[in-house]
Amino acid sequence: MHLLSDHRNALPAGYRLGDYQIKQLLGDGGFGITYLALDVQLNTLVALKEYLPNELAVRKNDSYRVQPKSPKDTENFIWGLERFVKEAQTLAKFKHPNIVRVLHFFYANNTAYLVMEYEQGQNLANFLKDGETATEAEIMLFLSALLDGLAAVHHGGFLHRDIKPSNIYLRTKDYSPLLIDFGAARYDLSKHSRSITTIVTPGYAPFEQYQSDASQQGVWTDIYSLGAVLYRLISGQIPTEATERVAAVMREKPDPLIPAVKMGRGRYSRRFLKGIDWALAVDEQARPQSVALWRPRLIKSSSLPGPIIHRGVGVKLAMLTLLLGVIVAVGWLFYDLRWLQQFGQEFATLPISWTTTTNDEDKPINSSPFPSPEISFPPVSPATIPAPEPPVNSARSSVAVSFEALATTPSANSTASPAKAIELTKPTATKVVVAPRVLPGTSSFTPNPAQEKKLQDLAQSVRETQLRTAAKQRAVAALAKLPQGQLRIMTGAGVRLRQAPRYQADKGSILQIGTIVSELEQTRHAGEIWYRVNTGNDNQGWVSEKYTKPFNLLNAGQSYVAVAQQKLNERSSNFGDLVDLYNFLQRASEEVELEPAVELKLLILLTLQRSLEQIPASLSQASLYHQGWLNSHQAEIKKVNQNWQVKSQRFEELYEEYRFLPVAVKIKEAIKKLR
Repeated sequence: MHLLSDHRNALPAGYRLGDYQIKQLLGDGGFGITYLALDVQLNTLVALKEYLPNELAVRKNDSYRVQPKSPKDTENFIWGLERFVKEAQTLAKFKHPNIVRVLHFFYANNTAYLVMEYEQGQNLANFLKDGETATEAEIMLFLSALLDGLAAVHHGGFLHRDIKPSNIYLRTKDYSPLLIDFGAARYDLSKHSRSITTIVTPGYAPFEQYQSDASQQGVWTDIYSLGAVLYRLISGQIPTEATERVAAVMREKPDPLIPAVKMGRGRYSRRFLKGIDWALAVDEQARPQSVALWRPRLIKSSSLPGPIIHRGVGVKLAMLTLLLGVIVAVGWLFYDLRWLQQFGQEFATLPISWTTTTNDEDKPINSSPFPSPEISFPPVSPATIPAPEPPVNSARSSVAVSFEALATTPSANSTASPAKAIELTKPTATKVVVAPRVLPGTSSFTPNPAQEKKLQDLAQSVRETQLRTAAKQRAVAALAKLPQGQLRIMTGAGVRLRQAPRYQADKGSILQIGTIVSELEQTRHAGEIWYRVNTGNDNQGWVSEKYTKPFNLLNAGQSYVAVAQQKLNERSSNFGDLVDLYNFLQRASEEVELEPAVELKLLILLTLQRSLEQIPASLSQASLYHQGWLNSHQAEIKKVNQNWQVKSQRFEELYEEYRFLPVAVKIKEAIKKLR
């Protein structure tokens, strides 16, 4: 065996990692190494990414284990490993044709590996040798799909943070793009450890990525980087580094970056070139604040693709449900507010004020990035109402006061603190605002307890409608992705498919707990029922009845709950089983309707508690993975009498958020047991 290329830390060709055999090196960076590997069970090629930050760790050539360079690097190595795992979990949630697809994740060699789908193609950098450029028609072949992928990343609450030509992969079959090699985990590690160089690709990174304050980064950061890629495509040159541009501005000198409208004049449409320049604004506030806002500047409206979300009948019904819920809630308000009339001139009526709010996704091109609040309110009491908190990473968003904000506003005779506002958003991004009106010559409106109760009930009703509709929509989308035919769900963790209906038969791929498979046939061997199943991609094999049960497609949520409860109640479940169960529950809770989703959230906390009980009280006796597990959940756990325990606050928060559901009783019981 020989090391691949000249990388001193790369695994050798032919090296076997479980079901994966290393074939060759695909790429390497400061955070890890990516290999082309063969899945020997499925006889398919995959991309295998290994966590190996070369500034913190090395590989022992005799055992191929990865270890920190020195004891002082251990904490940072483990911290980065946690971020690598979290990034893998986040990427696994994306099922988008233009985002690299995560297939599997596992630990080995004292580190972690991410298994990704491999497709024939090459990265965009390979098309841009020697200053080559692309025509506008060539760029349009993949740009729309690339924008779709980036928008999906942002809608998922994630940033790529390292968009550049080498991280845009073009499939050979149709030149469709894939976003690969996300830089979020490496960025987090660089901010945590001084030993790691900050993730910055000169020319493609905006100025805010050079700064330690990550709060300045957002959607606009990725948009700058993609704009820089487009600039490279039309000019043949990497854009001037952002630090040089800022330095010139501070010295009151011209921007050294030649605008795209000048570089591409006569060869590209002016609309397209102006869109590139907009994305490359030095000031992040002057850039597009969303992909949807930027898209019309780059692509003609006639070629705009549809929404990212599939337009299935179920999704349409879910959206219709949301609209009907809003109509019913507002109709109830109009009808029931008649009780205010009996109080005459001393109290104001509560008119419904409809204010249309434009989201970032729908702003007109010339709108200001800092819109002012939609409406101002007269005081509802002598006390001043605290301003509602802005959404995370959205200092540029509009501010609106919602039902719950008003319903919990403290009166002159109350010391209750206002709860966070909950926005009621219709599919057309319209918000309902209930504003008290003060009549001339009267005091300000102060609702009595009965009135406050009605408003609070309305706010709760609207919020519950929103939660149910959102969960319904996610459930419909998840069910649409399930296999066809008679389905079964795996109840065991890490179960091997067998090539024949017996334990002595050759082993196939591993099925994790919660995996949904199609039942093809059944037979009996040695008094035990075996099922031949299809896991997708024509991957077939046999599993014993001990590790699977029928899956109720019409009640998927309860099927997931039953599997989770069964596994959680098995006292023989080891630490690895509980980690697998925890990961399954995280996914399942996002794919079912509201009631089972909350029950699964409770089971997540209980599974975490069970896993903590299997970790030695002394960290010196705990394995590297035990320590990594503790560190990744440090905000949720605490140590009590030398034992690790989930904070009761996590259960209490879950109870407060969903106390209107029957499952709240179970949450309350769990809280009592913790005490």
